[in-house]
Amino acid sequence: MLICAAHRLCQLKRLVRLGFLPLVTTLFLLSTVMAAEAYRTDHGFLPPGTSTCDAHVPVTLSVPPNAAPIPDPFQRQYSGGFYHVEEINHGLFYMTDGVYQAMFIVSDQGIILVDAPPSIGVNQQDQQRSVSLLDVIYSIPEARGREIKKLIYSHSHLDHIGAASVIKDVFPNVEIIAHEETKELIARGTGTVEPFLAGSGSIPPPLPETIFRDQATVMLGSQGLELSYQGPIHQPGNIFIHAPKQKVLMLVDVIFPGWSPFSDLAVASDVPLFVAAHDKALAFEFDTFIGGHLNHLGTRADVEESRRYIQDIKANTITALFDPSLFAIFSMVPANSLGAFAIYLDQVACECANLTLNAATTPSGTDWLGRFGAADINTVGHCWRMAEALRIDPAF
Repeated sequence: MLICAAHRLCQLKRLVRLGFLPLVTTLFLLSTVMAAEAYRTDHGFLPPGTSTCDAHVPVTLSVPPNAAPIPDPFQRQYSGGFYHVEEINHGLFYMTDGVYQAMFIVSDQGIILVDAPPSIGVNQQDQQRSVSLLDVIYSIPEARGREIKKLIYSHSHLDHIGAASVIKDVFPNVEIIAHEETKELIARGTGTVEPFLAGSGSIPPPLPETIFRDQATVMLGSQGLELSYQGPIHQPGNIFIHAPKQKVLMLVDVIFPGWSPFSDLAVASDVPLFVAAHDKALAFEFDTFIGGHLNHLGTRADVEESRRYIQDIKANTITALFDPSLFAIFSMVPANSLGAFAIYLDQVACECANLTLNAATTPSGTDWLGRFGAADINTVGHCWRMAEALRIDPAF
């Protein structure tokens, strides 16, 4: 079954790449492939009826109303057809292609850009209509005639800053600003790997000229941003970006308004800090939240809701870790302790996910399936990552 599903998934990916399948058909077919493989299982090693994973909540890949795209590209609400640019307030704009987000501030002195995702401007359905990230920025009348003077890296991941060299090529005097850890991570790049993402410039991206350790203020004319580093939440160097005048907070790859995080707690570098990041975010004064992904702008309520989800996962992981019935796995697979432990951890993750996705058993009483997109498929991975951190991380 696993081999068959993997083979079908590879076939679908190839068809999508060659342009033979439309997006809606692809999502439907992917849901049929992934529904049976949603939770990791024991692969038949446990006696019938003893696997927690057998009773998992089915994956449908359906999108609840709370996660519906705003604006909606299917309703032709995107300002550029396949990308969207919108002013939040006081000269601060956000832009999105539905998967990635970036923001920029326009002042009388020029433009401050935060992140340069290589996908924004790329039309996945019609490559001939693709434009550059610069075209997206300058599609706004307020930006025209003003140079990009400062570029801030939220962190070093290429999916968020892979088009930075495009900015640098056009504006060679642009000041690139980042945390010192981000500079070190970029400096490790060899430049020997071709970019995987369309729209990427040179890899690795240009090194930042200006770095900071704890806090920094970036000003351009009357516009300004406050940068702060509070540990390797998502990865070393990822920062909080606060626009006090506009009451906007940007924190990339941690909180996904309307959605559960990306796989395994968004591949968090430090799980205790990832959990604490929600409280740290709420300590800022903001009305609008930018998470770096999808096309939702968030609010304080979205951050609070994400915090409840993570708190539920933590509580349910602890419950599963202390479930004595799961320890019986070690006697069922006595000759392979490492294999038995892998099965045990998967069972812990499945029990946690089942508890979390049931409003009657999760501490907050929230119907996460009805609230968060991708909760049906991502929660088990979040539980697995949380279990490992709770078991071995002394910071918890």
